Amino acid sequence: MTSPPPHFRPRLATTVRLALGGLLLLFSLSVWVSLPLLGGIVDKANQVRDEYLPDLTRWRYNTQRTEQLYGFIQTLYWSTDSQVARNSRLQAQVLLDSFAFAPGSVQVAQVSRIFLDIQALARLRDRQRFFLSELQALAGTLQRDDAMSGDAARFAASCTRLGLIGTDWQALAREANELQALLSADPARVFSELQTRFLQLQALEVQIGQTYQQAIEQQKQLAASFNSDTALKTQQIAVAVERKADQIRLYGLVSMGLLGTITLGMLYAFQRLLLRPILRCTRALEQLNTGQPVQLPRRTLFHELDTICQSVSQYSDTTRQLQRVNQELLQLSQQDGLTGLSNRRHFDAMLAAEHARTSRHGHDLALILIDIDHFKVVNDRYGHLLGDECLRQLAGVLRRFSQRPGDIAARYGGEEFALVFPEMGLEQSRLLAERLRQTVAELIILSDTGEPVSFTVSLGLIHTDRVSQHTPASMIHQADLALYQAKQLGRNRVEIAEDAVVAT
Repeated sequence: MTSPPPHFRPRLATTVRLALGGLLLLFSLSVWVSLPLLGGIVDKANQVRDEYLPDLTRWRYNTQRTEQLYGFIQTLYWSTDSQVARNSRLQAQVLLDSFAFAPGSVQVAQVSRIFLDIQALARLRDRQRFFLSELQALAGTLQRDDAMSGDAARFAASCTRLGLIGTDWQALAREANELQALLSADPARVFSELQTRFLQLQALEVQIGQTYQQAIEQQKQLAASFNSDTALKTQQIAVAVERKADQIRLYGLVSMGLLGTITLGMLYAFQRLLLRPILRCTRALEQLNTGQPVQLPRRTLFHELDTICQSVSQYSDTTRQLQRVNQELLQLSQQDGLTGLSNRRHFDAMLAAEHARTSRHGHDLALILIDIDHFKVVNDRYGHLLGDECLRQLAGVLRRFSQRPGDIAARYGGEEFALVFPEMGLEQSRLLAERLRQTVAELIILSDTGEPVSFTVSLGLIHTDRVSQHTPASMIHQADLALYQAKQLGRNRVEIAEDAVVAT
C-alpha cells in the first residue's frame, strides 16, 4: 500500500465512520441471509447446555481440584514450617472430603489412599521436626561447653543451624562418629546421641520420600481418571455439534467466505494504519518507563495518530532529561559532597536494611566507627583546605577497604566515618580495622609550604553473630563507646566493644 503525499493526512474520525457504515451494511446482509440458520444453532446450543455442559463442568472442576491436591502434597513434602504444613494438611483433608460425592467407586478408593498417604507424610515430617529439635538442643549444650574446641565445637555450632530439607544425615552421622572417638566420656556420649538422631532422621527421610512418591502416583492416577471422563464428555459434545454443522456448512461457507475476505482486508488496513502506530507509541512509552533505549514512532497516515506520535517523541526527550536530573539529584542526596562517600542519612538507611537482612539470615555483622585524631589541631595549624584533603584521603582509603557487595562506607559526621561489613567474622574484621589504621598512618599530605603532614585515626569495632539481639542504634552506641575507649587509651588504635566479644 503506497503512502499518500506528506501534506495529505485524512481524519481518523471520518475514515472510521465510513468503515463502520460499510461494516454495518455487510452485517445486515449477512444477518438477513443467516436468519433461517440461527434458529437451528440456538436449538443445538440449548441442547448442549442442558445435556452436556453440567457434566463437563463438574468433571473439569474435579480436575482442577486434583491439581490443587498436587500443590498441597508438594507443600507438605517441601515446607520446613510446621504451621504451613499443618494448614496444607487440613486443606488437603477438606479437599479430599469433597470427593466423597464423586461418582464411581474407583475415584473414592483412590481418594482414601491419597488421604492415608498425606496423613502418613504429615506424621513423618512432624517426627523429623521433633528429632531435629532434640538434635539442635544437644548441639546447643555442646556449643555452650567451654571445654569444647576445634572441629567438635564447629560441628556442634553447625548442627544448631541444620534444616529439614537438603541435609545429608548419613554424612553428618559419620562425622559425629569420627569426632566421638576423639573426645572424652561426657562429650562422646552426647556425640553418640547426635549420631543416633542423624540416623533416625535419615530413616525418616527415606520413609518420607517413599510416602511422597506414593501420594504423587495416586494423585496422578486420580487426575488421569478425571481427565478420561472429561475427554469422553468433550468427544460427545464434539460429535453432537458436528452433526448440526454438517447441515449448515453449505450456507455458512458462502456467507463466511464473503465476510472473511472483506474482514481480512479491513484487518490488514487496521493493523497497518491504526494498530501498528499505536503499538509503536505504546512500546516507546514502555521503554521510557523501564529505562530501555527508546525507538521513537514514525510518522503515520492519520492526522490524529500522527499528532500522538509527535507528542510521544517530545515526551521522550523531556523524560530523558528528567531522568538524568532525577538521577543526579538522588546521587547528590545520598552522597557526602566533600568525600563522595554515603552521607549520614543514606548510611542510616543502608545500615537498617543490612541489619534486617543479616538478622533474617543469621549472618555476622561488623560496624567500625573511625575518628581522625587531633583533627582540630590539623585544621588550626595548616588550615581547613588541608583538613578537607585529609578527609578526602581517608575517604579514599575507606573506599578501597569496602569493595565487597554489601559493604558500606560513609561519612558519619565531621571527621568521623563509619564502615559496615556483613558476613565477616570477628578476627577478620579486627585485622581489617588494624590494616586500615596502619594504611592511614602511612598517608603523607603536603601542605601549602611543602611540609609533609600525616595523621592517625582511632577505631571502635562492634561485631556480633546474633544480630537480632541488637538494633542499629545499639550497635552504633557500642561502637562509639569503643571509639571513646581508643581515644582514652592514647589514640591511633583499634578497640573492640566488650559485649561484642562476649557475643562471639
